[in-house]
Amino acid sequence: MSYESPKGPIESEKRIMVPALPIMDGEVNATLELMKQFPNVVAYGMLLLDNPKHAMAQLVRKKWSEISNLTGDRFVLFSFERPATWTENYVCYWRNRLGSEFEPTWKKWQDAVDPGTAYSYMSLFKPALTPNDLPCLVLFTDPEERKGVIRPIPDWDEDSLFDLLRAIATTVQESADKPKEERLEWLAEELTSPSARFRASAGHAGSLALDYCKQHPAKVASIGISLVLALSGAGVLVLPPALVAVINVLKDTIPGAKESNK
Repeated sequence: MSYESPKGPIESEKRIMVPALPIMDGEVNATLELMKQFPNVVAYGMLLLDNPKHAMAQLVRKKWSEISNLTGDRFVLFSFERPATWTENYVCYWRNRLGSEFEPTWKKWQDAVDPGTAYSYMSLFKPALTPNDLPCLVLFTDPEERKGVIRPIPDWDEDSLFDLLRAIATTVQESADKPKEERLEWLAEELTSPSARFRASAGHAGSLALDYCKQHPAKVASIGISLVLALSGAGVLVLPPALVAVINVLKDTIPGAKESNK
């Protein structure tokens, strides 16, 4: 394992970009516990990247720490990609956050994920996603809701994609002022018709983002949670922590969910 030189004090950094990992029966759901430690979070994002050579996948590997700092304390972003190196500050931050669960969780975070893992998740949505829908970012605003916003990711250069992520993170921060029940639809609208603040946050990619978002609108999709419950209980699917957290909450809130998971 290699580390980059730490930059700035740990206390000033917000580290809420997390590697996606499988959680099997009988294991402690460290991610669910982790989510409980961030009461200010208003959205959880999951990057579904189908091609490790796509600029977004390369960006995640190269600038993990920078993207992590973009998210602030209201946006948790999960990714199947892993950074080329881990900063010492990142390691220390999560060691403090996870406590006794750090070592087993950290070990899993470093494990590589098979290329094309994103394809396993297309059928979880209603209607199902197609290969043409990937790569994309899926946003969840409430772990008890069976819906998510799907924001397609363009085929841009790394710098432009970083600017796009910054604008999306800014939009998520803004959504904190919206009523919880309206937040998901509001994000879908903002990520289809970007506001002036979104474009300003996107910097030189602002005009690109405006055109792309209108041509490729974000959409709200339902999630076939009963199927996910059944498959996750059998350990068939490797689910990202964000979705696993949704499942664990729904086991106790949706009638019949417990039975479907047996």
